[in-house]
Amino acid sequence: MELVSNFNQVAIILVSILRTHGHQCKVTSRTEHGLVLFDHVYKSFTVPRLAVCYSACNIEPSCQSLNYKLADKICQFNNQTRRSKPEKLKFDESFIFAENPDRAMFGSSVNAAKSCQHILEVGDSMGNGEYWIDPEGNDNPFKVFCDMNTDGGGWLMVANFVIEDPSSLPSWQAESTYRGISNYDNNYMGIEANAMNQLRAHLRFNELRFHCSKKGRRTFHVKTTIDGKGEAVVSYFSTQINTLPASCNSYVRLEGDTSELASRCADWANGGKWGHSRYNGQLRLLNYVAYIPNQHHWFVGMWLCDDDDSDFVLSRGDFWKVYVR
Repeated sequence: MELVSNFNQVAIILVSILRTHGHQCKVTSRTEHGLVLFDHVYKSFTVPRLAVCYSACNIEPSCQSLNYKLADKICQFNNQTRRSKPEKLKFDESFIFAENPDRAMFGSSVNAAKSCQHILEVGDSMGNGEYWIDPEGNDNPFKVFCDMNTDGGGWLMVANFVIEDPSSLPSWQAESTYRGISNYDNNYMGIEANAMNQLRAHLRFNELRFHCSKKGRRTFHVKTTIDGKGEAVVSYFSTQINTLPASCNSYVRLEGDTSELASRCADWANGGKWGHSRYNGQLRLLNYVAYIPNQHHWFVGMWLCDDDDSDFVLSRGDFWKVYVR
């Protein structure tokens, strides 16, 4: 019978591929009779047998998975997997479904993901590092840094300042568009508030994470809560609102936080609020993010991290980083 023959052919192909390329494979593939992935076919053609369909998909990195229609011997290449689009995987006895073990992973330069969180959800995370995303879905991807480890991972870096030489600090200018986050590796990158607004229009992130630290001093490391108070903070730093949001109960202290700021929310300026009543323009994500007057500040422009200019110290490796998820 053709069905038995097809399964035998694929079994032979899979054993051969896994023996030859097993050390390179991200995904272990198998054929599954009675399943088909809908709405993500980008190529369809007739083949003499299932083995030919599988071989063709295997050598094309953009082929994430395949559908094979038994009666018509039609081979369909999908640009998604069962894990990336589980809601599109349906039962249909006339099909065989298989994933490509040598597919281009989501987040690679040839298969950009929607976001860092998307990469994590489909199981293609390789840990902290550089990935490619396409938030607008317009085939114009760009490289970004994803933190895949902290607090469950899936964090997209939108600001990165790392002191390389305290005696020679470079001048910097905030990025005016969200695509500027691609410059994370120059170690003096931060985006304007309007750029945050642009980014949120495409990603709809609902968490912010602020992390700064000075060698031998304190560390400020918090994320916003996923509720109304946390949403107000995200909205403020994305220029969706201009009202200074309340600090207390709007954030959670994360591992390594030793800051006075995080432990004294009621003492933040303007009656315990994020931001600054006057310095609330395009640099609101970087300067006067949070502060207790004359004592403790987050202020990238003055290189302050939970300190004040009266006890200012700067060392190689001190950093200020902001992420969204």
